[in-house]
Amino acid sequence: MPTPVPQIPSHHHQASTSSTAAPRQSPCAVPQDRLGASPIIYGTSCFAQLYNPIKAHWPAEACRRAIDLGINTFDTSPYYGNSEHVLGKALASIASTHPRETYYLSTKVGRYGPKKVEFDYSKERVRASVEESMRRMHTDYLDIVYAHDVEFVSVDCAVEAVGELFRLKAEGKIKYVGISGYPLPYLLALIPVLHEQLNQKLDIILTYCHYNIHNTLLQDYIVHFKDLGIQTVWNASPLSMGLLRSHTPCPDWHPAPQRLRAAVQDCISIVNKHRAGKDLAEVAVKFAMKWQGCEGLVLGMSNAEEVEQNVAWWEQTTTVGEKDVEQEKVEDLVRRRLEGFAKMEWASPPIDDC
Repeated sequence: MPTPVPQIPSHHHQASTSSTAAPRQSPCAVPQDRLGASPIIYGTSCFAQLYNPIKAHWPAEACRRAIDLGINTFDTSPYYGNSEHVLGKALASIASTHPRETYYLSTKVGRYGPKKVEFDYSKERVRASVEESMRRMHTDYLDIVYAHDVEFVSVDCAVEAVGELFRLKAEGKIKYVGISGYPLPYLLALIPVLHEQLNQKLDIILTYCHYNIHNTLLQDYIVHFKDLGIQTVWNASPLSMGLLRSHTPCPDWHPAPQRLRAAVQDCISIVNKHRAGKDLAEVAVKFAMKWQGCEGLVLGMSNAEEVEQNVAWWEQTTTVGEKDVEQEKVEDLVRRRLEGFAKMEWASPPIDDC
């Protein structure tokens, strides 16, 4: 009989001490008086096959397994192709055993495609977008809604969109309001403007590619976000949008400069030399899991096997006990090769080119 996969604990700073903890037999309801999101957030852009093909039965199986193992939050966006449709269908198919009250839903508004003309931060579109997302995911409320990629629109547009999200929150259709984006200096500058003009504080922010094995800039900013009253910060993409993997090529559209791509290839060789058969992805994900500076790590997972793998890596990383000396050695070698990029942000593309 295979060893049962451990569960994700409900709080980031707690870890199971048993590597054979049995999965829940009946999923528990998530807290409704506060955001009790699991430390691993299920990123569902993969359901739109943005990174690799998926089979039709994978999403439902993966969602069920995630909830059973303690991952209680799903993050999506209308921008991620048909991700909301696929996620909604998957969750509806398991509703008899995993009802709505056993998980949180997080989505976004404002960005609906890659081109400038496909951004719409108007209050009318924000409201319509929230209604569309609820229909796609078969729910009458959303737990978290972000204004998506705020760096690509004017401050006035961001104020209008976030203001409408707060109105929807007052109506009970949204529980938590946030913004998402890439450049940390811009997010830090925008937050106080939003707070002052709207006379309300954001509940949450999400940024990506800023705490991973080649870039740890988020740890320099986290205290400043907290000083502005942001209670919850999510760190997305520990694999840096598919850059930090051994066996799957980096997407052609990836903005990483060539010298970083070359350094990553060196890191793949380092992993092969010291841990034959291992993937750079494991080193990268475990590195991000060890940092407890933010409240959530958003991870894409294509199927139930990847869910189990990430939960097992979490257990191996967060359990107090003997360290994996070989893992630590390889991680150190990889970090040394990438240390020249630790504070590097690549430029967001000009809005007319995105």
